[in-house]
Amino acid sequence: MLNLLDKAAVHCEQNQLRLTRPRKQVLRIVMEAGKPLGAYDILKQLALCIEEPKPPTVYRALQFWCEEGFIHAIDSLKAYIACSHDHHIGEAQFFICNTCGDVTEEHSLIDKAALKASIIKHQFKIKTCTTEIKGQCVNCKINGDDAPAPSP
Repeated sequence: MLNLLDKAAVHCEQNQLRLTRPRKQVLRIVMEAGKPLGAYDILKQLALCIEEPKPPTVYRALQFWCEEGFIHAIDSLKAYIACSHDHHIGEAQFFICNTCGDVTEEHSLIDKAALKASIIKHQFKIKTCTTEIKGQCVNCKINGDDAPAPSP
């Protein structure tokens, strides 16, 4: 079974996209984190494997992987997370724990029939459709934790 980096390499080859070293390293960093990371956290880790990376390098790589469906942006957290559902583009739902900051990705939870009808009615073209559902995870509920999660 291919991991996300291997899938990304195959995807890039099949679609004649450049898999540059910074792109590969940014995807690896986000994938290995297993939690949402901010761009500057990624930049700090990228500096360990690429000499003097600049913020635009990270942002370009993140934009590339978001457009290709391998990374999702979680706008409310100003953070990025690897897609855990076999890479899909612009469509995800996230459960975000306000207490511990845990993020769980789900796919196709929402019945999109009404949404699609409204899109057609308004002749709207969707670029991304991400739903962020905030609350408290089961672990925090069981432990009685109420403190807000630290920022990513």
